Amino acid sequence: MCSGLRRIFDNLYCVFDTRTLFVDGFNALVLADLHLGFEEDMARQGVFLPRAQLRKALEVLDKAFNIVGEVDVVVIDGDLKHCFDRLLKQERFEVRQLLDYIIGRGVREVIVIRGNHDNYLPLVLKDYGLELKLEYRLSISGTDIVFTHGHLRNNINLGDAVVIGHEHPSIAVVDELGLVTKVPAYLRIPRVDHGSIIVLPALGIYQSGNRVSLDKSNYLSPLVREHGVVEEAVPYAIIEDEGVIELPKLSILLQDWRSGSF
Repeated sequence: MCSGLRRIFDNLYCVFDTRTLFVDGFNALVLADLHLGFEEDMARQGVFLPRAQLRKALEVLDKAFNIVGEVDVVVIDGDLKHCFDRLLKQERFEVRQLLDYIIGRGVREVIVIRGNHDNYLPLVLKDYGLELKLEYRLSISGTDIVFTHGHLRNNINLGDAVVIGHEHPSIAVVDELGLVTKVPAYLRIPRVDHGSIIVLPALGIYQSGNRVSLDKSNYLSPLVREHGVVEEAVPYAIIEDEGVIELPKLSILLQDWRSGSF
């Protein structure tokens, strides 16, 4: 196993600071919540942002590929695009740019999971012979893994691990001067049925993240609200150019935060 990878569950590994996941034994790279086209959608609302979302995503993917080497499969776990009510010109262009990049890396298969923002995405995917899936399942060495975006109430067997996006989790980190910075994080959440939920951070740079909480009602995904044991959830904070730091479970971490010791 190459350096730069940190195990989060069985054969699932965080890839350094890239916000992606590597699936050992399946040779797959997993990412979520790119929200391409976000800048154009915000411009429609009178907020003008630099068009940096695609550029940063390609930089991150380039770093991830350089760490893990050639991969056979890329799984995009929902919210590849951003706008709900149409397919924006920027979305069409940038989704194509991203898919062309991935295919150009020699990837054998691209799997795209439907997120709640992915309306009209099939209009682009059809040109690549790709379909939009609600879930993708695989079994590796007896471990059953399900990939789904997380916005739906899935009344299905969630496997040993269900990998979702949707939440955009983040952690508040306090430096030596007492300044608070919000950093993206992975979450490993035990389930009431003894499986696990693995939550991916958002790849989009404008999706800064939702603060993790012990209150289930603060989570967006019904999978977390209905199946997760959030007190036992373990966050993995992503520190740019440093990698991933495993933190104490939330019941300890947030208690320390309230007492001013974290």
